[in-house]
Order: sequence, then structure tokens, then C-alpha cells
Amino acid sequence: MSIKLRLILSNIAMITVPIIMFIITSFLLMMVFLGDIREMANFLPESHNYHKTKQKDTLLFLELKEKSAANPMEIMNKEYLESLKSELSEIKSGLIIRNNDEIFYITDVLNKVDTEELPEFGTERSYRSLEEIGDQTFAMKQHDFYLQDGSEISLFLMRDASPWNKFVRTFFPILFSLCLLILIATNGLLSYFVSKSIITPINQLKNAAHLIKSGNLHHSITATRNDEIGQLTQAFEEMRIQLKESHEVQKQYEDNRKELIAHISHDLKTPITSIKGYIEGIRDGVADTPEKRARYIQTIYTKAVDMDHLIDELFLFSKLDLGKVPFDFEKIDIKDYLSDYFEELSFDLRKQNVEVNFQFDPLGHYHVFADREKFKRVLANIINNSLKYMDKEKKELIISMHSTSENVEISIADNGPGIPSESIPFIFNQFYRAEQSRNKLTGGSGLGLSIAKMIIEEHNGMIKLESTLTVGTKITISLPHHTCF
Repeated sequence: MSIKLRLILSNIAMITVPIIMFIITSFLLMMVFLGDIREMANFLPESHNYHKTKQKDTLLFLELKEKSAANPMEIMNKEYLESLKSELSEIKSGLIIRNNDEIFYITDVLNKVDTEELPEFGTERSYRSLEEIGDQTFAMKQHDFYLQDGSEISLFLMRDASPWNKFVRTFFPILFSLCLLILIATNGLLSYFVSKSIITPINQLKNAAHLIKSGNLHHSITATRNDEIGQLTQAFEEMRIQLKESHEVQKQYEDNRKELIAHISHDLKTPITSIKGYIEGIRDGVADTPEKRARYIQTIYTKAVDMDHLIDELFLFSKLDLGKVPFDFEKIDIKDYLSDYFEELSFDLRKQNVEVNFQFDPLGHYHVFADREKFKRVLANIINNSLKYMDKEKKELIISMHSTSENVEISIADNGPGIPSESIPFIFNQFYRAEQSRNKLTGGSGLGLSIAKMIIEEHNGMIKLESTLTVGTKITISLPHHTCF
């Protein structure tokens, strides 16, 4: 239920509940005070009657009116009037007949009525009305007519309404006070429960906001309702989750940055230390022969080349990470591209006793969008990484390629020592080397596979690695067809 609907129903309840309670209380008090609640019909105007039939006092009053019109002298017959006593007693009423200003007839139940305060002739009322006669209240009907001698006759059919009058005067202040009390209690309770249903979840959101402000992003809140506050709670929880994920990504980025700086420092310091050592050897005369000096200079040159390569790798990695490397995509047949590439590479690989085996389905569809130079960098990094760790006498590279309905998959497998399974999830991380000693016998910057992954992702492709110890490693590149790019 929405808060708007809840407030509307609350306002309606604030009005209807007191009214209902007031009616029920009034009904119960009248039952106690008056007895049968139907007695009220004898005091109220007949238009308020809850049924359509004439009441007995009305029927008697109509009978008397008819006689006054047909035979007025019969009304003045006391024997006739006495015959009405049983009927009057049945309806708990009395009869007064006034001739001019004199009381001609009065029933016993009305003996104490102050007849001088009866309504004057000419104020006839056929409907029942409440009249104050002296210190009493009566439900009264009046009929005025003339006799043949011109006498003014007034007929009063009366019923004591003092109990009703007393009830109203006695209990009206009580009922009014009770209604006011019920209204205050109802408004108070509804306001309390409605405000509690709104304030409690708002306080939860407030506490959660303070926790987030203090850096606690692990405190979750659950939306248990479907109103506006429930929707706000759900949105708040989604915001917290996004903040937490963003914070974790930022923390990981910061950790990676620190790790990157540490690796850069290590990988640059090592060749610089070697260069300084060899230069000091030359300066101090340790290299005292031309052959030794030539070997020292060659080593210094090799270390400088390694440093230059590392700096190039770092520069490319940083530009790729920042998205500032331009790509020149074009539609190429990757089968022809790889055939030319491995034909050029085979000369150098034969010198290293590496056998290359390129396999593909000649009927396959191998057109992709790619940057020729960047993709060549990917292949070079993967192959150099394989060659670096090959430990078998007969080295072998198997390049296979096949096409699916959406992708072209290129696999490069070697017969090297393989990679431990616990290292595979981290193999594409920057500066990661499977050999934890980080010895430099194999060389390399540790950025080759990271750069390869970033370039492939710029091609909207994927790269994955599979490896088995003592068997070898296979890296698979998946590129979308040119129609899917």
C-alpha cells in the first residue's frame, strides 16, 4: 500500500471511526435509559419513522379529526371520550379538549399539565412535535375546529416526552465529550501508527547513510514493503552495492598501481645495477684485456636494450590502459595474414630449432576487422612468451584456426613445461610470472600477455589460456567476424 493511499485511508478513518463510535455509544445509552429503542418513534416526528405504516396515536388522531368534521358534537360527548381511555392507555397518551379558554376534558395522566401554557387556538399541527408545557416536555398533536354555536375547540393528543428530553439534556454533554475523546484518541493512534510506519524505515535509511558516510559499505538493508519508502530502500541498497563495487574496483586499481610501481622499480633497478657494475669494472681496470672489455661493453649494451624494451612495454601498457592508443581497423582475411606472418617467422624459428605447424580448414570463413600492427604485437608477445619457457630438445608450435557462425578462433599451442593451475587465473595480470622467484634467466617484462589481452579486447575479442604441466600451454584468441564487429 502506498504512503499516499495510507494517508488518505487514515484521514477517512479519523472521520468515520469517531462517528461510528459515537452512534454505537448513543445507541447503547438510549437502550439503557429508554429501554426499547423503538420508543423513540413515539417522540420524533412521524416523517422520521423507520417504517411507512401509521402509528396508533396517529390513527387515533385521524379518527378524532374525522369525527370533528362529520359530527363535532360527538367529540364533546364525555361518554365517548371516556370510551377512548383504554386506547389512550395502550399508546401511553392523554387527551385534552379545550372549549374556548376552558378545559372541557382532560385524562388523568395529564392532570398535572399546566393547561394555561397550551398552544393557542389556530396553531393546529397534525404532525407530532415536542412542546415545553410548564416544566414538562410532551410529544403533541393539536387539532382546532368550530362548533355550530361558534365555540373554538382545541383537541390535544399528548404523550409525556420528559424521558427523551431528560436523556438529551443529561447525556448530550457526555456524548459530546465522548465524541471529542474518541476523535482525539483515534487521531492520536492513527497518527502514531502511520508516522511509525514511515519514520521507522526512514531512520533505518538514515543509519545506513551514516554508516556509508563513515566508510562502512557492508551494512545492507532489505526492502520489506512495496510503497514509496520500500522503493527508496531498494534504490538505496542498489546504490550501496554499486558504491561497494566501485570502492573495491578503486582499491584493486590502487593495489595494481602500487604493484606496478614496485615491479617497474625492480625491473629497472636490476639492469641499471648490472650496467653500473660493468662500467665500474671497466673504469677500475678489471676488464684489462680487449676481449674482456668487449664482453663488458656487449653486456652493457644488452642490458640497455632490455631496459629500452621494458620502457617501450610500459609506455604501450600505460597508453592502452588509458585508452589513448589509436587503432587502424580494416577488414582482413586472418588466414592469409597468419600464413604470411608465420612464413616470415619460420626462418628465425628454425635457427632456434622450433617446428611450426599451421592448421586450418581451407573452406572456412576467416574475415575479421583488425589492426595489422597491433595484432602482430599480440602474436609476437604470445610466441616469444612460449619460446622463452620451452625446455624440450624438440620445440614445437602448433597454430590452429577454425571458424564458427560468429567468431574466428586462433589457437597457439606449445610443448613447453606448462603452467601450474593456481597461476592460470593471474597469467594475464601485469608483471605476473609463473616462476615466483622472478629470476631473470628467461628475461621479459612480465607485461607481454597483459598487453596482448588489452589489444584483443580492443578488437571486441577474447583471449584465454589452457595449460597442463609437462605437456604444454595453449592460448586461444577469439575474434568476431567482420559482420559482427
